[in-house]
Amino acid sequence: MTVDTGEKKRSNLFYRFAIGIPLGALACGLFAFGERSLLILLIVGAWFALREFWRTTGVNHPETKFPLARLGDIAAAVLLFASFVWPQGSFAVLIAIIIPLFAIHQIVAVSRGAKVFLKEVATVTLGVLYIGGLLSFVFMLRHLQIILQARDIDPLIFSYTWFHREDMIHLTLFPVLAGWCTDTAALFAGKYFGKVPMASKISPKKTVEGLIGGMVGAATGVTVYGWMIGLVGQVKVWEFIVFGIIAAGISQLGDLTVSALKREAHQKDSGRLLGAHGGMLDRIDGFLFALPATYVFFLMVLN
Repeated sequence: MTVDTGEKKRSNLFYRFAIGIPLGALACGLFAFGERSLLILLIVGAWFALREFWRTTGVNHPETKFPLARLGDIAAAVLLFASFVWPQGSFAVLIAIIIPLFAIHQIVAVSRGAKVFLKEVATVTLGVLYIGGLLSFVFMLRHLQIILQARDIDPLIFSYTWFHREDMIHLTLFPVLAGWCTDTAALFAGKYFGKVPMASKISPKKTVEGLIGGMVGAATGVTVYGWMIGLVGQVKVWEFIVFGIIAAGISQLGDLTVSALKREAHQKDSGRLLGAHGGMLDRIDGFLFALPATYVFFLMVLN
């Protein structure tokens, strides 16, 4: 018996929410209050996302004893750990140690018969920068007070007691919230109002109306959250609205980036780890781009 298409779509939507809501709640809890547990979450998440990135870009060689992609996995974990203990200097680890190691590894591999140098080194470096590097902004956001103190700038004050933390951990929820509000609002706006394709050759279902809906959703979400934790006043409402709009646009750019990678590799999803949600990279693509945008936003408004 054939299941009605509308029933399939409703079932798929149900499973998306059934999986997404509890996972989202867990992630928000760890982002808001986790310490080492958050580091573990990010390393594990980065590992799964990198598995999908290597497979999509074609640099995964399981038949090789120690392919460069495995070194990339280790490098991403090292970069995240470095950002955990040394948030302002983690990228120095990448530039000073990791990239030269990649070059040495592949030089040795080529000398032993490997046929590719540039693509392997460039793609693995991009993967570590893209996933490990952007995820490291989580800890840079958590420890933004270090920069503020160095510049003699007063830190943000959270009005509510249970929100107050000196290490500003609640700032890490802004990119999470911006990405989630963008995806949710864009989904419904595109479904009910979408007519004008945004990038039909990359992602046929994305529409301009969906993008606008995502911007409205993100602007609303970050403004309400800013008010909830007592930041409205220290950060102006219009600044939150502008940030939400920009974060939504950047989040959609992250989504289109992964869509372009998948289209080139002739893949529908980056993986099946999260069932109806696709792979890990499908879930964090917008969040990855929203993270540095959030960091830059708070640096600018607090200066």
